[in-house]
Amino acid sequence: MTVELVVCETCRRPEDPPEAVRPGAELVALMERALADSPDLTAQVRLRPMRCLMSCRRPCAVAVRSAARMSYVLGDFAPDEMTVETLTAYLRAYAATDDGIVPFKQWPHGVKGRFVSRLPPLEEPDGQV
Repeated sequence: MTVELVVCETCRRPEDPPEAVRPGAELVALMERALADSPDLTAQVRLRPMRCLMSCRRPCAVAVRSAARMSYVLGDFAPDEMTVETLTAYLRAYAATDDGIVPFKQWPHGVKGRFVSRLPPLEEPDGQV
């Protein structure tokens, strides 16, 4: 079952000038490289840049989702290597679940306090919508 990482490419901090490179776009580029360098994740995770996740008060925002698993929106990330390490660790833990619920003890330190919302699966475990 494929996991999708949706990254808001238009995220920016309030103090960023409008013409500056958006931190969200920087995070997309970093995640593209990280996935390309991790064949195990490339096989499981699809990166999907999106123009806006409407989490502007909590940039950089990402969504982690899969059709039959719980979905999560997380925010307040910096476009840096620590965020990449945090997200790749969380993606591995999420992909290893059947329901998308990663036990708290398995959360990478960097995701704690960053959850914005949790959404139920699009499909029931038996495949029905």
